Amino acid sequence: MLIESIRFSIKKAIQYRANLVSWFLADLSLYTATFLGYYLLTQKIDVFGDYNREEILFYITCFFLVNNLYAIFFAEAVSKFGQSVLTGYFDFDLLKPQPLIKYIVLKNLNFPAALSTPLLIFLNIWCMKICGIKLTIAYIISIFSASILMGLLFFIVYSFTLFGLRSEAISAIVLQLLTMAEKPDTVFPKIFRNLLIYAIPIFLFSAIPARIALGKSSIYENIWCYSSSLLYYLVLKIILYQGLKKYQSTGEL
Repeated sequence: MLIESIRFSIKKAIQYRANLVSWFLADLSLYTATFLGYYLLTQKIDVFGDYNREEILFYITCFFLVNNLYAIFFAEAVSKFGQSVLTGYFDFDLLKPQPLIKYIVLKNLNFPAALSTPLLIFLNIWCMKICGIKLTIAYIISIFSASILMGLLFFIVYSFTLFGLRSEAISAIVLQLLTMAEKPDTVFPKIFRNLLIYAIPIFLFSAIPARIALGKSSIYENIWCYSSSLLYYLVLKIILYQGLKKYQSTGEL
């Protein structure tokens, strides 16, 4: 099913070439502008919390990768999931002989977002080189764990639609919080930093993968990074289980 989903997403992207090009240019502009902004900032400032100028560039490219993987596998899926619940098309998803989340994700892979991936990998590896750190399995796993966690977080947000609630407002708040992931975590007070790691896992999308690669993470941060996606998956399953009891395919919630 994965191979067929990839083929379908590629065919869909090629069919709508204007969307493909516009998505790529938008991503390219966003990532380039943000990276250049931080690069210029490092020419004036040497230290960002406990990160030096090279490390903060690596930090931001970690967030780029996590966000990009989320965009490929989850961005379109969570949006279509919310829409299908509101319009009643969610009934058809429930009829498919596949696990629900797996089916929704594979049906809505976002190929245009993948066009930016080679550039982001290059930037990340280049930043690792100037920081003098090596690519490790632990770091790679942390990047994928973070992107999965981001997807689960938004699935949880949109799952509240099953209860008849509008999830757009919650989603907008989460998106605003995500902008915090670009900021150096150690410039914030410890209590606020811990809040954005363990309660609202915003810094798991940037700081913790970066700190794992840099050898600056604590054992608790490592454990939380690798286990949080499992916990959020269980939370999502519980919300879906309860939400399906409330769900009514009226087409108007």
